[in-house]
Amino acid sequence: NISHEIRTPLNAIVGFSTLLASPDDTDITPEEKEQYIDTINRNSELLLKLINDILDLSRIESGRMSFAFDDCSLNELLEEIYQTHHLLMPSNIRFLKEFQETELIIHVDRFRFTQVITNFINNAVKFTTKGHILLGAVYKKEEKEVHVFVEDTGKGMSEEAQKKVFERFFKVDEFAQGTGLGLSICQTIAERLEGRITLSSQEGKGSRFTLIIPCRPK
Repeated sequence: NISHEIRTPLNAIVGFSTLLASPDDTDITPEEKEQYIDTINRNSELLLKLINDILDLSRIESGRMSFAFDDCSLNELLEEIYQTHHLLMPSNIRFLKEFQETELIIHVDRFRFTQVITNFINNAVKFTTKGHILLGAVYKKEEKEVHVFVEDTGKGMSEEAQKKVFERFFKVDEFAQGTGLGLSICQTIAERLEGRITLSSQEGKGSRFTLIIPCRPK
């Protein structure tokens, strides 16, 4: 699986780089040149993401994925994530937020928590062409938990796909950019944060990924 996933972007990078470096490139129009460069850049980003995911996967396998736990304000952390993605959100999608008024403290690794929520948002963007993406949190006082969720109005998933979505290398859409490793890694991170991930989805209506972790009021 890994060799196939690495070869695909590498072939594109090598192929289009060779075309651009060819001495007979006089036949290439400026528009084509721009398209080739864009393809090289996109595949370079994909390759870098794949390598990072594989490194994370190997750290998980060897039990060496490091965590630095700290008490964090949930709303502050979510606001940081919201502001980052608000700038990157495509113009055809509204990015909304729905945070809790109660100030909640979560004991997490900031980087790994952000990694999970970022993965949820990136997946939502990938499969949403119109409507909105909502980043929110619901405090469950009795359970002493908080449900941090990303909800979209995208294409949604079949029941069959929902059963497989956390498997390594599984992709809902084979042609969509990605490695198929992100959610598998997120699930491991969630367990280390003493939490879990749930999914609800309906074809044609959208999906909601939720990270459920322990919390306490400030």
